[in-house]
Amino acid sequence: MRLSDVDLRLLRVFKAVAESGGIVKAQGVLGISQPTISSHIANLEKRLNARLCERGPQGFSLTFAGQEVLQETERMLTYLDGYVARLDEIGKSGEQIVRVGLIDCMATDPNCPLQQAIRKASQKVKGLKLRLGIHDFLDCQTELRSGQLDLAIMGFDESVPADIEAIRLYDEASSLYCSPDHPCASAGSWEEALNILKESEISAQSFAQDPIGMDLDPALLSDTTSSALWHIEATAHLVLAGTHVGLMPVHYAAHWVDRGQMVMVSPECPQVTSNIHLVRMKGQDLSPAAQCLCDELIEGCAADA
Repeated sequence: MRLSDVDLRLLRVFKAVAESGGIVKAQGVLGISQPTISSHIANLEKRLNARLCERGPQGFSLTFAGQEVLQETERMLTYLDGYVARLDEIGKSGEQIVRVGLIDCMATDPNCPLQQAIRKASQKVKGLKLRLGIHDFLDCQTELRSGQLDLAIMGFDESVPADIEAIRLYDEASSLYCSPDHPCASAGSWEEALNILKESEISAQSFAQDPIGMDLDPALLSDTTSSALWHIEATAHLVLAGTHVGLMPVHYAAHWVDRGQMVMVSPECPQVTSNIHLVRMKGQDLSPAAQCLCDELIEGCAADA
């Protein structure tokens, strides 16, 4: 078995569940919903071809295989975190480096204050160097906790983990899109579109529960199928190909909508609102450069409010 980024993400979720003593208790640590965590555990079990835990009326417990996987996971993650920390020390210099994690496809959002904040912070901090990385929801938290990120800009639509400070910046609206020749494009109403959606392939990036909050089958959004992807751009490829309906930010889809290559699934389609936050670890002492960027991000959104 060769480990991918997805495998590491699933192993970190499993470790959090095992250490918390169950899926429900792990929600507060991971900041994601119970169905999401269950889906990740199921995907890991399928990847390893082994049942890792018992979960049901009798309570939560690790199987023998689960105990072994936990031990190996702890050993591997401890080594990886230490390895990354050692590499980080090698790369340290007198430069004012700020490491920021971002979720996918923020550059097209007119509400995002990052570009203006970078411009202003660069004027105030001599020698400012930025390291911007694109991460998903869980990886942003992992990188923050391991000290590999100073700040992150990401969505929090559920409870914020106790060790994280999240400052709301702005909201991002998403909706369902399809190609003009997809059956959903000719639906006369949302009810008609919903019936077609139940028979359609849906790509919903890393939304791990029914993002529309309607009657869609949650299995459609499981990454055990071909329908769930980790990046919005991958969703765009499938929508443009005409094979999938995709959940994408309105600002991101606008380019193809204007060119007639995508249409929104029914004008009555419910929109998903993601609350985008500036995130840091509680009690974290930011460098002057990171604090400056942090302040500019907050000020930029306050000015637009």
